[in-house]
Amino acid sequence: MLTEKNIPEWLSAPAFGAIMAAAGIAAGGRPVGMTCLAAALVGAYLYFGRRGWLLSVSGAHGARDAAVTSVFSALTVGFVLLTGGPDSPLPCALYLPIFFAALCYGTRLGLLTSLGMAGAALAFALGGLGGRPLPHPLPAAAVAVGLSFPLAAVIAGVLRAQMEARLRALSTEKHALSTEKQELSALLDLSQMMESAFDLDMTLNLVLLNVQQHSECQVCAVYLKDSDGRTMELRAASGPGSPIGLRPTLTLDGADVGGWSTIDVSHGHRNAPAFYVPDATAGRAAGTDGLFVLDPQAGSFACLPMSGVEGLLGMIYLGYERPRGLTPEGLSRLEQLAVHAAFPLQRVLMQQDYRSLAYSDAMTGLDNFRQFEQTLADELARAERYGRSLSVILLDIDHFKSFNDTLGHPAGDALLGQMGVVLRNSLRNVDRPARYGGEEFVVICPETGADGVHLIAERIRRAVAETAFTLGETGETTRVTVSLGCATFPVDARTTHDLVKKADMALYDAKEAGRNTVRAYDTRQRHAEAA
Repeated sequence: MLTEKNIPEWLSAPAFGAIMAAAGIAAGGRPVGMTCLAAALVGAYLYFGRRGWLLSVSGAHGARDAAVTSVFSALTVGFVLLTGGPDSPLPCALYLPIFFAALCYGTRLGLLTSLGMAGAALAFALGGLGGRPLPHPLPAAAVAVGLSFPLAAVIAGVLRAQMEARLRALSTEKHALSTEKQELSALLDLSQMMESAFDLDMTLNLVLLNVQQHSECQVCAVYLKDSDGRTMELRAASGPGSPIGLRPTLTLDGADVGGWSTIDVSHGHRNAPAFYVPDATAGRAAGTDGLFVLDPQAGSFACLPMSGVEGLLGMIYLGYERPRGLTPEGLSRLEQLAVHAAFPLQRVLMQQDYRSLAYSDAMTGLDNFRQFEQTLADELARAERYGRSLSVILLDIDHFKSFNDTLGHPAGDALLGQMGVVLRNSLRNVDRPARYGGEEFVVICPETGADGVHLIAERIRRAVAETAFTLGETGETTRVTVSLGCATFPVDARTTHDLVKKADMALYDAKEAGRNTVRAYDTRQRHAEAA
């Protein structure tokens, strides 16, 4: 059946047969005989070709290969006989089956074929196939002709070996190019996915996902450099193994081991190499600290630094259960992945810093008034939807104007900054403190009723009163107090404006009561006064 794939086969076989027939007729062969021989040759070629018998691994199908070679050898001998036998002008045709067998099936079958063709050549040369007996001993020229056939088989075998080596090299090169293409495609996918990430958590999860796809690590974690520039904190972790045992922080000094230093990386060496330990157990047994104790269960581990324009951003940690869990090729791929992950990560971190500048107070580090309004609206909507309570605490530093007038505004600024720290340390994780303005602060307490918010406010009051605030570089300390007012949704108010207003009224009551105290908005008392 003629198809697009075998058109060359259907064209080359008749062309070769026509050339053989024409050459035979020109050499004196009878046209009918040469035509029949050429037809037989074409038919055999097409039959064997359609069955896929013309090429095979040497020795894979010995009997079949020998049968195919025998057919072509017999047709070649017939060609020589039809063109004159011992007097044929084309005895070189006897070399064709040798090259065919050696190139298609290997040197061994080529040598066997060469012995048969050598016998036929000697018979033709000495008249054995022409009815005359072979002379004894054989002439030297005849012996040389006979030896030329095995030599041709060896030459054809060498050519086959070279072609096979070249094909193997091309196959290896193709596989390497395919692997490189897949790696580049994976890196491109990573870059595109990370470019679309809009927050830090999504970016870190994408990093972990891609690292695990390119490795068989038990634990994968991302450590990011803290704002103080001296430590790295664990920000995300995953993997088949348990990441619970990972150390939450690592000092940059503690990461210096084995000639690898994060300090050097943090000073702008953007192409810093990875640090790989094939046997972590030996390192821990030697008493090595730092990176070796990040995961006490790791048999081997690797650390991939992620560096941006301004230096070290963090590192990717990969822990393996067994020693030597990572190959050099795998480490190289992961290094490239870390390089491609660093720049999107830096972009997200910079966006996070910009958002922090837009929605946080620079002096105290707390939410600013804009963020407070948004958070309060969201929490009030959630409390109303689910029927929960929501409380607000408004507090004011007592006698702050006199404090500024006496000690100066720099001391007042230092006090405000430390007040933010005291507030954060006095509150629950769900509470949201903010700077309301000047020396006033506000705290949003989700799912907290009147009794609960009073306890929180009292804890804040005691913490402030017990804190010695440092005034500037002199080390001098002072103590201050705060007055606090509380209001609760839905008991005291049902809108954000009214809730803050009622908390402010309660704060005014605390000031009137002598300061350094907590007052809650009393709805019944207000109604009585209004009446």
